[in-house]
Amino acid sequence: MTNELYLIKNKIPKLSYAFTLNGVELPVLDTTHPLFLSSIDEVKLKEMLKKSEKTAEKTAEKFNNMPFYIKKFLANRSFIMSELLQESGDNAFLTGLSTLMLKLGPNLIGNGRKRFLDRLSSKGIGGIVLRMRVRDISICLAKSMIPLLERSPEKKVCFINIAGGAASDSINALFLIQQENPALLNNRTIQINVLDIDTYGPSFADRCIATLKAPGNRFNDLSISFKHIHYDWNYTEKLEELLSERKEWLQICSSEGGLFEYCSDEVITQNLNTIYNNSADDIVIAGSLLHDIKMVDAGIIAALKISTSIKPRFLGLEGLKSIINKNKWKLDSLTEGNPRYLIFALTKSH
Repeated sequence: MTNELYLIKNKIPKLSYAFTLNGVELPVLDTTHPLFLSSIDEVKLKEMLKKSEKTAEKTAEKFNNMPFYIKKFLANRSFIMSELLQESGDNAFLTGLSTLMLKLGPNLIGNGRKRFLDRLSSKGIGGIVLRMRVRDISICLAKSMIPLLERSPEKKVCFINIAGGAASDSINALFLIQQENPALLNNRTIQINVLDIDTYGPSFADRCIATLKAPGNRFNDLSISFKHIHYDWNYTEKLEELLSERKEWLQICSSEGGLFEYCSDEVITQNLNTIYNNSADDIVIAGSLLHDIKMVDAGIIAALKISTSIKPRFLGLEGLKSIINKNKWKLDSLTEGNPRYLIFALTKSH
């Protein structure tokens, strides 16, 4: 993508907008907006999954055999394609900005020729299941937070978002709480901390918070701030420091499309141990993981055969249970129904 400004001329009512570092204007993702909700058709998704069982392998083969000049053409005109078609690179995971485009979906990405490829890509199975994932983890976070907020009306709130990218789950958890009981957030200090090695996603999150705090927007009356902490999940010192500094706050930890989808058991355990040993007793961790490889659809199996360095792991529910049973955590809730992803919440096992 170039540094040219990509403006949205016809903005959607009741949405806030911000610019990415690349100069692309996008709406702040709102999982409660009708245009977002209408982009998740679970009946149609089932039909698409059935079809992909027959076509996925051939589609992956076509992508791999695509001439370089076509790949370059697509990559230069699409955030989503620029990562999915990379044949080499430093990223072994999808960044927060490319997944954000998929999460926004065809109705929110914006009209015009320059948005065409991203709109088209977001209509596929991958986009739909990612929208389900961010919807469900935001609901999970909000449900976990509401009783904590009710019990501790005086406490400050600290979001700790590991590999959080654009922090869509944290922001939308707050949207949902505002919808349920806005008084729970009034007169509190709220801090969203994104611990991420990526720069583009957190930068956009920062700008989202800024625009949401503007007069007339959703966070105008809230005392809310954003902080990006450069974080490599192989080294947990910065996570330990943040947790220790905010131990008297309500601590809400999450990792959507991050820790539990890419890391080894050892790295997950290291992060969980750091959180357990340095956090408040009532901390909640919400996360997403890919189902066991035997349970996922043929489409994602075929997609992993496309020439790319992005290789998530299929941890599955049993894999998660095996890890947490050794690490003093208990499974507090599960959200099923997504054909590729499972959403869960963990609390301390005392």
